[in-house]
Amino acid sequence: YFHELIFIDELARCASGGVLWGLIEGLQIGLPPLLYFGTEEMRKTVAKQCLMGEKIICLNITEPSAGSDVAAMKTVAKKEGDHYIVNGNKKWITNGIFSDYFTVAVRTGEKGMRGVSMMLLERDTMPGIDTKRMDCQGVWPSGTTYVEFDNVKVPAKNLIGQENEGFKVIMKNFNHERWGFVVQANRFSRCLLEDSWNYATKRATFGKKLMEHPVIRWKLAEMARQVEATHNWLENMTLQMCEMPKEQAMTVLGGPIALMKAHSSKVFEYCAREARQIFGGNAYTRTGLGERVERLYRDVGAYAIPGGSEEILLDLAVRQATRAKL
Repeated sequence: YFHELIFIDELARCASGGVLWGLIEGLQIGLPPLLYFGTEEMRKTVAKQCLMGEKIICLNITEPSAGSDVAAMKTVAKKEGDHYIVNGNKKWITNGIFSDYFTVAVRTGEKGMRGVSMMLLERDTMPGIDTKRMDCQGVWPSGTTYVEFDNVKVPAKNLIGQENEGFKVIMKNFNHERWGFVVQANRFSRCLLEDSWNYATKRATFGKKLMEHPVIRWKLAEMARQVEATHNWLENMTLQMCEMPKEQAMTVLGGPIALMKAHSSKVFEYCAREARQIFGGNAYTRTGLGERVERLYRDVGAYAIPGGSEEILLDLAVRQATRAKL
């Protein structure tokens, strides 16, 4: 996981959630279910094509009426012989508009988490998959998509894991997805700190450089202490992910990673606002000196909501700690 941390962190120096998501997000969250729970054929063909950059994959969980409440999903897959017929809608799907493969959460059984399955759909060989690009506040190049499945015929062999056991696949994937969000959000916070620091050493007001004003130094110090603390937490959690048995990590680290993800997006939001205040009007325009600040300010919501909103994750962390009797 440390190699992946470095890889994502370096890419995130671009200071654009949209560019980063457009390059790797579908791969980072859509492929792991195949790698951990997919068939050997899936790993040899689909995984190889995606890792080689020949094909693009996306994760399809969120629906118009089911976001953080994953178990409330309504997309259904009905078994007919050796196939499933999939009908339903997915919303806010990253990379969906240009994806070849779709890792999809569907309902194959009863209501709630025990009736959820995961399966692999392919655009070229399965008619009935329609994608529409969504215009969002931020992460513009990411290909945020509204996906419709209309009587899509999916071979039973495309089931990822066991029928009605898809919730386990989703939960295992969530830890890695949320961890990845933390890597990105904290690098973006660091970009905002770096840009603000450099700007403060050049811009002058009232006959002084911004850096000479105590209030500006206070803002930079507040940003720095939060960014450094988050990075320390991130490396600590990454080490645990590397050392802890995967089945144990899936449950034991769920709460701490949820807490860390919520913390990182709050730090990101704080740094975006403080950077905007330091840059002033320059951070309110989409070009010029404050271009990166303006763009990242719009990207904050894409880290505070997807993968579980801050409110849901904070509650999850406390509930898990309560069950563990910490």
